[in-house]
Amino acid sequence: MFDFATNHESYETTATIASAKSLAHAFIERLGRDDAFRAFTVADPVAATAQYGFTIDPSKLPAQGITLPSKDVLNARIDEVAQQFAAAASAVVVFTI
Repeated sequence: MFDFATNHESYETTATIASAKSLAHAFIERLGRDDAFRAFTVADPVAATAQYGFTIDPSKLPAQGITLPSKDVLNARIDEVAQQFAAAASAVVVFTI
């Protein structure tokens, strides 16, 4: 039997990682198809990523702004790009079980 009292932290961490990967995939997928969202992300990457539950430290963004890969590149390498994004950004824990 699974004991949530002793395994809570492990379960929460696993759920957060899975959720972060899923959200990152959805974020990258949208960047690969939605021109308005791409423009919004370039203009305000902190706000755009926050819509998907991620926090980005604005001081770590390039001073000249960000440049997105083409939609073709994102769509061709969506799993790889989403995994890299999830690893680099911090997921915001909305609730715990």
